[in-house]
Formats: sequence, structure tokens, C-alpha cells
Amino acid sequence: MLNKCVTFKFRPLASDDFPLLFAWLSRPHVREWWDTGEDTLEVVAQNYGEEEEGLARFILLEIVDGRETPIGYFQHYAASDDSIGIDQFIGEEDYINKGIGQQAIRLFLEMIVREHKPASIILDPQPKNKRAIRCYEKVGFRHYGTRLDENGVLAYMMRLDCRDLCGKISGDEKNNA
Repeated sequence: MLNKCVTFKFRPLASDDFPLLFAWLSRPHVREWWDTGEDTLEVVAQNYGEEEEGLARFILLEIVDGRETPIGYFQHYAASDDSIGIDQFIGEEDYINKGIGQQAIRLFLEMIVREHKPASIILDPQPKNKRAIRCYEKVGFRHYGTRLDENGVLAYMMRLDCRDLCGKISGDEKNNA
């Protein structure tokens, strides 16, 4: 049996992705942690179709032997203090608990640092989302506080300092931030 060549990449979210995004948002493993009321295709199209300054949305693709399969959703946005915030989920249930989230987040971080050179990257999972927190810790994020988010939901605030990451990605050992 030949080994398959598997890689991942991101492409910008397009309006053609809304039915897939709606399907993912309806799945229990996503809805448990990402339930913001997108319960119809029209609401998904409205919420994800609007351009917002500082917000970029992407579909995570798995590429196997040249064939691209969408497996998740990622976004980044401008946050305070020269930071960029990220949110993401793996939509295809067959891809969770296999280390793919870690790989994808690392790839996403590399893209963000290369393009934006932020001081840090932040994210805010719910404290009960232990699987996500473990994943983020393995990537290098560290907890720095817990607070209520804009929807009144408890958020476990995590940060990754990009100073070292910037140098590694750009090939420069100096601080690029």
C-alpha cells in the first residue's frame, strides 16, 4: 500500500461554503461550544457573509493526493494591544481527537505571524472545553485569566507570545515584532 501525501491549507471562506458551514454548526460536537444562534442557512449567510474590518474567515482543507476536502472553519480578528484573536473548529467529526487541530492551529499561527506580525495571539475557549484547552496548551498557549465574554459566557483566556514565533517563521532569529 502506498503512503498518502496529506497536507493542510486554508482558503478564504466563500458564499458557496455557507451550506457546509451551516451543516457543521448544526453538529453536536460543534454546537456544544459554538452555538451563536446560526440555526438556519439564511442566518449563517447573513452572519458569515458580512465583511468586517479586521476579520478574516477561512476554510481548512485537507489535501490528500491532490484532492481537497473541507474539514473545518478558522477565523482571525484584530484584538487589543497589538494582538490577534482566533476562533476555530473542526467541523468533520472523523477528524477530531487525532492531532489535526494542533497541526491546523500551528499552520494558522504561521500564516498570521507571517502576514501580521502580532505581539501575541489570543483565544477564549469555555473553561469546560477541556479538549480544546489541552490542544491549545500543546500548541503553546497559556492561560492568563478567566472572564465573562460579550455574551455573558465564561471565557478561559489564553495567549501565545509571538516574539519567538516570529523569528522562527521568518527565519530570522531576531525579534520581528
